[in-house]
Amino acid sequence: MKLHQIHVTGMTCTACAARIEKVLRKLEGIQSVRVSLALSQATIHYEPKQIGLKSILEKIEKLGYGAHDRLSDPKEGNKAEIEAYRMRFISAACLSVPLIWAMMAHIPLWPAHWTPSLFMEPVFQWVLATVLQFGVGYPFYYGAYQALIHRTANMDTLVALSTSAAYFYSHFVMFESRHSLTHPTLYFDTIAMAMTAVLLGKWLETMAKGRALKQLSSLYALQVKRVRIARNQGEEWITADQVQIGDRIRVKQGEWISVDGYVQSGMADADESMLTGESTTVAKAREDRVYAGTRCLVGSLDIVADKNHAGTRLSQMIGLIETAQQGKPAIQRTVDRIAAYFVPLMIGCAVLTYAGWLWFSQASDAPETAMRHALSVLLIACPCALGLATPVSILIATGSSAQRGVLFKDGGSLEKLRRTNIILLDKTGTLTEGSPQVTAIHPADGSHKAYMLSISAALASQSAHPLAQAIVRAARDKQSIYSEAQNFLETAGRGMEGYVAGKRVVVGNRRWLLEQDIHFKDQPDQPGYTRLYIAVNDKFIGTLVLIDELKEDARKVVQALQRRAEVWMVTGDEEPAAAAVAIHAGIDQVKVRAGMLPEDKLTLIRELQQQGRSVAMVGDGINDAAALAAADVGMAMGGGTDAAKQAGDIVLIGNRLSHIIDAYTWSRQTMRNVHQNLLFALLYNTVTVPLAACGYLDPRIACMGMAASSVLVVANALRLQVSLKRTIKMGLTS
Repeated sequence: MKLHQIHVTGMTCTACAARIEKVLRKLEGIQSVRVSLALSQATIHYEPKQIGLKSILEKIEKLGYGAHDRLSDPKEGNKAEIEAYRMRFISAACLSVPLIWAMMAHIPLWPAHWTPSLFMEPVFQWVLATVLQFGVGYPFYYGAYQALIHRTANMDTLVALSTSAAYFYSHFVMFESRHSLTHPTLYFDTIAMAMTAVLLGKWLETMAKGRALKQLSSLYALQVKRVRIARNQGEEWITADQVQIGDRIRVKQGEWISVDGYVQSGMADADESMLTGESTTVAKAREDRVYAGTRCLVGSLDIVADKNHAGTRLSQMIGLIETAQQGKPAIQRTVDRIAAYFVPLMIGCAVLTYAGWLWFSQASDAPETAMRHALSVLLIACPCALGLATPVSILIATGSSAQRGVLFKDGGSLEKLRRTNIILLDKTGTLTEGSPQVTAIHPADGSHKAYMLSISAALASQSAHPLAQAIVRAARDKQSIYSEAQNFLETAGRGMEGYVAGKRVVVGNRRWLLEQDIHFKDQPDQPGYTRLYIAVNDKFIGTLVLIDELKEDARKVVQALQRRAEVWMVTGDEEPAAAAVAIHAGIDQVKVRAGMLPEDKLTLIRELQQQGRSVAMVGDGINDAAALAAADVGMAMGGGTDAAKQAGDIVLIGNRLSHIIDAYTWSRQTMRNVHQNLLFALLYNTVTVPLAACGYLDPRIACMGMAASSVLVVANALRLQVSLKRTIKMGLTS
C-alpha cells in the first residue's frame, strides 16, 4: 500500500470534498481517502498494483476539479484562488452596474432622470445578463453539472439553479410582453446581485482562509530551498531535498539551518523559537543537536545531517498539521452528513414554496410572486457556512499551537482533550527533568564501587532509558573503563541484563530481582531517590542510587491541571521515590501508582475507561507507548522516545510541562469557537429559509445574506487567533 497527497483545486464547499471522497472510495485499489477543504489537499491510501496515481488524478479531473501530484505551500494555491475570484468579482460588478442602476429607477425617491434610457431597455438588460449568466457564471454551471452526473449537489447547484430560473423566466416574460405598452417585471438585476454578492463572498472568504493558513505557511517558509554542502574539493550549493544522511552542511552567521543533525565543528547561538516557542537563544557546540527551521544568529556551524529532508522535525510538524485537517473530529463528521442532504432539501423547499404560493395565492401575479419567493429560498440557503464552521477553526488552532510547541496529530484529539476528566502523569521525564544523576553507590559484599559502576555501564551503554544514560554519564565522569556487553536484553519497566566478561549481570528494580530469586536484605528508604539493584551470576552485589530533579514548574502545572481534572501519577519506580515526587508535585498520595509495568498502566487505563472516565495519558518512554495509544488522548513529551511520540495523539515539543496546559487551552477555546460557528450557521439557515419562503425576503437581500454568512463564519474563526494569544499570555491561571 502507498500513501500519497494530491493538491486539489476548484472545491467550493464541504459537499465538493465529500463528493471526491465518495467517488474515489469506489475505485478498486483505493483503501482510504481524506480530503481537506481548508488545505485543498487529498490524502489517498492505495495499492499501486491495482490503480496508478495517474488514474486517480484523471478521475478527480473528471469530477470537475484540478488535481496536481506535486504539493506546494497551501498559501500559493490560496493566492491563485484569491486572484481568480477577484477577477470574476470585478467582471460581475462591472456588468451589474447598469442592471442595478436600472433597478434603482423603480425606487420612488430615486430621480428618474438619473437613469440613462438605454439601461431601461429590456434587450440591453438581456444582453448584459446573458454575458453575466453564461460567461462569468460558467464555473457555477460546470460545478453543478459535475455534481449532477454524480448524483450529488453543492453550492454551485444552488447558484446555477436560482440564477437560471431568474434568467429564463425574465427571458420568457421579455419576449412574451414585447408588444405590451407597460414595462415588464424582469429579474435580470437579481442575477446581477446574486452573482456579484456570491463572488464577493467567495473572494472575502478565500482571503480569510489565507489568513488562517498564515501559521502553516510560515512553517513552509522555514524550509530552506538551497543549502551549502562542504565537499573535499570545496563548497557546493544543492537543493534541500538532495541532502543525504551523512552530508556535511555549512551554515554561516545569519543563515537558516536546513537539516536535522549534530554539530561537527563550530560554535553558535541558535534561534529555535519557530519550532519550540522559546524566545531565548540556545548555544550550540560540538555534538549538540540542531534542527531544520532554526537560525544561526551568531557564529557558524558545520553540521552532519542524520535525517533526510522528509524526515526533519520541521517536515514532520508540517505533515502533522496537514494530517490534523484531514482527520475529522466527530462533530465534523456529523456536519458532513447533514451537508450531504442540505442542498437537495433546499431545492425541495424552493419547489414547495413555488407550489404553495401558486396554489394558495388569489392574486393575478401569483406566478411571478411564487417565482420570486422560490428564488429567495434558493439564494438565502448557504451550505458553505455549515461546511466551513469546523475546518477553518481546526486549521487555525493546529497551526498556532504548532508554533508554540504543541502538535495535534488530528482534529479528534483537539475535540476529545477538553472532555478528559482524569490525567495520568508519568514520573521520569514528565514530572522530572528526565536527566537523573548517580548520587551514591552502595556495595553489599565488599565489591568495589568502580567495578559496580563499570559493569552497570557496560549494559547501560546499549539502552536509551534515562536511568541507563545516567549510569553511562557517571562512568565517563569517573573515567571508568567498561567493556561491551554481550546478549544484551532490556525488559520495559524492570531493567536490563547481559553478559560482561563472561558473567551474567542484572541491573534493575527490586521487584525484578526478586522475581529471579535473587535475594538481598531490604535497603533503607531514601524518599525521592531511585535505587537500582545489581547482581552478578545471580548474586546480589549492591545498589546504585539516583535522583531525578522535579521540573521547576511541575507543582504549578499540577495545580492548574487539578482545576480541570483529577491528576494521578503512574510510574515504574518504587513506592518511596514515587511518594516523594508526588508530595513535592502536589499530587494526592491515594492517586499515586508505583511499580507499574507497561501492562499495568494499560490495565489501569482500561479499568478507568470501563468506569466511564475519559483518560489523558502523558508520558515519554517506550514503556509508556501502549498506555499512550490506549488512552482517550495520549500526550507524548517531545524529548521522549520515538515510540512514545508515534503512539501519542499530541506531541509536546520542547519537553515543557506547561505545554499540557496550553494543549487544554487550545482544545477548549477551539471547540468553543467551532460550536459558535455551527450555532450561527444552523440558526442562519433555520431562521432565514422560512422567512424567504413566507415572502419576507426579497431575492436581492437573500443573495447578500448568503454571501455574508460564510464570511462571518470565517471571520469568527479568525477571532480564535486573538483569543488564544490572549489566553496563553495569561499563563497557567487561564
